[in-house]
Amino acid sequence: MREVANKLFKDEFRLTTHQKAEHVLGKIARTRDALAVIPSEHAEEFTSLLLHIDRKNEELIIDELNPAHGSRRVAEGQPFFCLGRSDGVYVGFQSHLIQAVDWEGYGALRIAYPETTYYLQRRSYYRVLVNAGDAGQVELQRRGARPVQGQCHDLSGSGMRILLTSPTDFALTQGEYIPLVRFDLDGVELASEAQVRFVGAIRSNKVRQPVRPVGIQFLNMTPAFEQRIMNYVQHRDRQLLREGRT
Repeated sequence: MREVANKLFKDEFRLTTHQKAEHVLGKIARTRDALAVIPSEHAEEFTSLLLHIDRKNEELIIDELNPAHGSRRVAEGQPFFCLGRSDGVYVGFQSHLIQAVDWEGYGALRIAYPETTYYLQRRSYYRVLVNAGDAGQVELQRRGARPVQGQCHDLSGSGMRILLTSPTDFALTQGEYIPLVRFDLDGVELASEAQVRFVGAIRSNKVRQPVRPVGIQFLNMTPAFEQRIMNYVQHRDRQLLREGRT
């Protein structure tokens, strides 16, 4: 979660009105999704729940931290970060402890209402299964080797997993630089540089053209390429949520 926090707390992801922030925090409270609590002076992370929002009195109520010694960490008066999710998108804010309280018969923490709330609109951390027909054949052009082709299995804002036919000359290797990966997405041709992040085992040797999963990370994406990918990921993610498959 620290990796998410390092990306989330930037001005570009700042919610600009109190109404938007309260709406997002309210969703987290209603769905009772886990809330990660990260004391800024400690490496350990803890979990909690957002139980109650009181905008008028500028405070929130969160459940006691798990593991239990986390409540002592935040009681030391240091600021801490909270990370949750609203509709699958990361939400974060900074706060500090006001006091430990009882809430509906259980231990809880009264914390300061955040001055600023951040909302990671770009879903680069989410990977979605690509719908059949949405993505055309993927081609990887290589240095000193023949191009290889495959089908996109899933896609995120930072890369994709491909079911790839095995090269006939030189095997793909983890860390290999790909000068060009090219594919169609919703009828639009896209191209970028990439790097091989992992090479999986062959799925089956019993078929005529066995495939293996290969993960790539996009490099030096153009703004148009990145926006096209993110639009698809967000649209597909909402579609899968409606279908109840995520």
